[in-house]
Amino acid sequence: MSFDRKNFYIEEHSLATAFGLEQRNFDNIVNSLEASSDENIRLKECLHFVVQAYINKQYPIRIFSREGAIAIASYLDLNGLRGEVTEFTLNTLFALLERYRINQIDREVRQAVYENSSSLTLSNQRHWLSREDVVKVFKTNGSKLDKAFQSIQRCDSPMRINEDFESRESSYYFSLSGLEKLSMELSISLQSEQRREYCERVREVVPPVLTFLALVPSPSKGDIEAAVRYAKNTRDGFCQVTGVARDKYENRSATLHGHHLYDKNTYHFLSADLDNILTISGEVSEDFHQWNGGTHKTCTVDDFIEYVEWRYPQKHGVILMLLNRRRILLIKLSQVQRALPKGD
Repeated sequence: MSFDRKNFYIEEHSLATAFGLEQRNFDNIVNSLEASSDENIRLKECLHFVVQAYINKQYPIRIFSREGAIAIASYLDLNGLRGEVTEFTLNTLFALLERYRINQIDREVRQAVYENSSSLTLSNQRHWLSREDVVKVFKTNGSKLDKAFQSIQRCDSPMRINEDFESRESSYYFSLSGLEKLSMELSISLQSEQRREYCERVREVVPPVLTFLALVPSPSKGDIEAAVRYAKNTRDGFCQVTGVARDKYENRSATLHGHHLYDKNTYHFLSADLDNILTISGEVSEDFHQWNGGTHKTCTVDDFIEYVEWRYPQKHGVILMLLNRRRILLIKLSQVQRALPKGD
């Protein structure tokens, strides 16, 4: 089943923990609410939750929407069902939802940086990003960014030339301190609350990511090719989606590809990471890229999971494997500051 991950993002084990419930007890409650004939409490798939995968084709792994989490919380409060480890209140749930919401915004910001940091340079011990890339990172337009810049220049603490911004080749470049000032201004001046929140998170999320991207070794072409060969020939040897393998003797052998779950152009620093390389057949590779809009379009592990859910909905084990890969890769993406040299 294909679903919008912006609406369904609360993993069941996190929700169970927040409620202070053992996973089995949590599942029993959810199952009873799903089967209930009472419309006031019944949980509905695609409204309150979606099924990510099955274990042994029997036990569903669910992720919940905000509405689903609140519905379960209300039921627990109404019936006095509270966890044995942690006393549950609606406030603890709202705190969990807020953390998830901020994490979603942060992932969106990080992806915008990964996709729009080709102009990143180091000069005068400062990291600089071009105006064009900054516009894309903030997901705004040039006129709004220029308006924010002009507003900052009229305030008591304007941007300083060669410190917060500089002019190069008829274009502006902004340093991390310049990005912080733009973030503060846009988080106040924009009309949309959602846009203001996004721009506010930029000053928290972007600096460690840009510093990481500037310092991390860039895998060479040879490094990438060696990692892909190892994944295809040594670690796997067959398509991880369809199970089709090379045949040692027959001419009908499958062509295997090393697919980068996070594409190697946008996320070059992950291009030789084995967790990011999935062995798939040439047929699956071609089909996925057509489905995703072409080989030159950026892609992420979420795109590939949605593709498999659409094309191979019965491949529960494959989807579960991809979800595990996704967790690993999200940790690597969200904690990039750990790769920084000590004392930086």
